[in-house]
This record gives sequence, structure tokens and C-alpha cells, in this order.
Amino acid sequence: MKLPRIASAVATAAMAPAVLLASPAFAAGTSAQAVAPAAPTVPDRAADEAAADEAAGKAAGKPEGGKAEDGKPEGEKAEKPAEDPRAAKDRAAVEAILADPASGPGVREAAGKALKGSAADLRKFLDVEWAREQFTDDRVRVSQIISAGGRAVQRAGKAALKADTQAALTEFLEHGQHTARYEDDLVEVARMLDGAGRGITEAVNRLLNSGTPEEVREFVANGQYKIRAVDDRVALFAMLDGAGPGLKEGILNLLKGNPTPAELRTFVTTTQHELRDDDNMVLIWAMLNKAGPELKKAAIIAINGTPADRAEFLKTGQFTARDKDKAAADAQTGKPDTGEDGSTGTTGTTGATGTGTATTATTATTGTTGTKAAGNTGVTAAGGSGGALASTGTETALIAGGGAAALGAGAGLVFANRRRRASTKD
Repeated sequence: MKLPRIASAVATAAMAPAVLLASPAFAAGTSAQAVAPAAPTVPDRAADEAAADEAAGKAAGKPEGGKAEDGKPEGEKAEKPAEDPRAAKDRAAVEAILADPASGPGVREAAGKALKGSAADLRKFLDVEWAREQFTDDRVRVSQIISAGGRAVQRAGKAALKADTQAALTEFLEHGQHTARYEDDLVEVARMLDGAGRGITEAVNRLLNSGTPEEVREFVANGQYKIRAVDDRVALFAMLDGAGPGLKEGILNLLKGNPTPAELRTFVTTTQHELRDDDNMVLIWAMLNKAGPELKKAAIIAINGTPADRAEFLKTGQFTARDKDKAAADAQTGKPDTGEDGSTGTTGTTGATGTGTATTATTATTGTTGTKAAGNTGVTAAGGSGGALASTGTETALIAGGGAAALGAGAGLVFANRRRRASTKD
């Protein structure tokens, strides 16, 4: 057999099984072209994807095997190198200093910068900067305490600053200021007794006898105000008895407004004196209507003076001036040939009730003789004069209570001024 025939026979024998196996499909009428190829298995797909990723990595310049440049599988983060144990300890110490509420602004600022720096910055802060900044902060704190402290606190604080050492500053801040403040508080508490009401007096005496430093400090800082408010209300109601018109109006308006302890204190310590001075001014202006030369001169001086001058005039000065006017009138009426019938019809008569007679001109000038005085002979003034000073006895009582009704042009001006000031305050 020739070689071409042998090759043909061999090929036919190899193809026969394939034709026989495929014949059922053809017999069922299914086209060979309609048969779908089998889907690749999951391992085959994973392998294909890995191959694609490897090809993409090579294109991007990554090392083979999907690893990062540092040799670790891609997607894993590189671990931070471990901090030196000494540096870690320093960092913890700086963080504790920064979190301490007692650290001053200078210390906190320096600590914050050190934490952002290197291990050497942390060590530098602990060895050098911390003590330096603490010293500066403590000096500032001592200065602030001195500015708000009493005499003893100021003395102790200045001594600490003068020593200019950290030990002196620390001693003052931790102990010295509290001892000195207790001394100042005792002085302040004792000073409260001057003009104090019943509540303050009782509280102060108890603290001076058995109070602890903490109790005294609390009373000075807070407790005194509530107790004093009660005392001030009692004082205001007491002022109403016999008060002048201005003072009475001021008290009633204050109490109607549900005042705070601070407002009560302000009225008792300041406002009442202003209103009382207004009432005193009204009285002094009223005296000028029929005042003698000496009384008129003294009254004008008081009007132009201070509130204390006016109070003193009403208390004693007016009586001294009236005595002088009375003495001058008595000397004039007691002279020979000076007694002639006037409006009263008698001459040269004197007695416990003052001069019984005087000319009309004398009555208008001195205000201490004539029919005006005779009308009040039943009252004796504190100045020692008789009926000639009967009107001043009433005025003195009104002054003690706060004033009398406004009279005269000067009184009208004072009231107008008071109304204007009240409207300004509102």
C-alpha cells in the first residue's frame, strides 16, 4: 500500500468515534452551531482575573505578585515605627501637665508646642521650659491676687514677689494668701458693726467669737447681703416716721418696686442722704422769709455749703444765729427813748417768751420779736430762747425726721431740682 493511502486510513480511523458520538445531536435536529460552549469554572475565572490584575500591575510599574513596593501585600497599611520608651514617657508627662487645670497659660502654650515637636522638644520642655513658664505664670497669679486683696493679702503677696523665688511664690499661692485673707476678712467683719442692724450685729458677733476661716470667708463673700437686706428694710420703715416729703416719697417708691439687696443698700448708704439734704434745703430757704441779719447770713452760707454744713446749721447753727439776732433786738429795745408805740403798743418789755413788743420794721427784720413770736410762746426751742424761737422748735423736730413742708421760692427750686433728678434716673 502506498503511503498516501495509509495516511488516509489512519485519519479515517481517528475521526470515526467523533462522528459516531455527535450523531445523536444531529439526529435530534440540533445544529452544531446552536450548542453553547461550557462556562468556565470558578477557579478558572479567578485565575483569569488574577492574570488580568497582574498584567495591570505590570503596566503600572508595580512589582510582580500584587505586592506593594515595601514588599507587603497590597491593601495592608505599613505599621508606624514604635516610639522610643523614653520619648513615650516624656509625651505622657507633657500631656498630663497640659490637662492639669492648675497649669497657667504660659505652661499650656509651651506644652502644646512640645507635643507637636520631636522627642528632643518634649525633653526640653520638661527640663527647661516647664519651670520657666511656671515661674512666670505664678508671678502673674500673685499680682492678680494682690490687686483684689485686702491689706494683709497685699502685704504677703508683695513679700513673695520681692523674694523672687519659686518656693516663695508657691508658699503664698498654697498657704500664705489664705492666712492673710482670713486676717482681712476679720477686719472687714468687725467694720460691719458700725451702724449695723440687728441681723448683721448678731451674725458678726457669732463669727468673731467662734467662726472658722471658711465661715468668715463665706459670710464676707455672700452671706452678709441677705442678712443686710432684712436690716435695710427695717431701717427704711423706721425712716418713714417723721420723714420729710422728699425722703418719704423716695422710700415708698423704692419699696413698691420689690428692690434687690443691692438697691436697698444703695438707698440706705447714699440715696437717703441726698433726699434728706433736699428736705433740709427746703427748710433753710423757708427760714429766709423772716430771718434776722445773723440768721439770714448763716442760712445763705449753709445753702452754698455742703450737705454736712446744712445739717449742722439746722442742728445748731440756726439757734446760734437766732440768739445773736435776739440779743441785738433786746439791746435795741432796751435803750432809753427808743420805746415808742408800734404795732404791739408796748415798749422795752422782755421775758422768758422773748421780746413782747417791737415795731413792725423790727419784726420784719429779725423774725425774733413782735407779734410773730408772741403767737408761739407755748413752745421752747432747744436753743434756749423763749417764744421768739418757738417756730424753730417745730423745725428741729421736722429736721430730725427728715424735713417739713416746702415754703418760699427757694423751696420751690429745690423741689423742681428733685423732680428733675428723679425723672433723669427713671
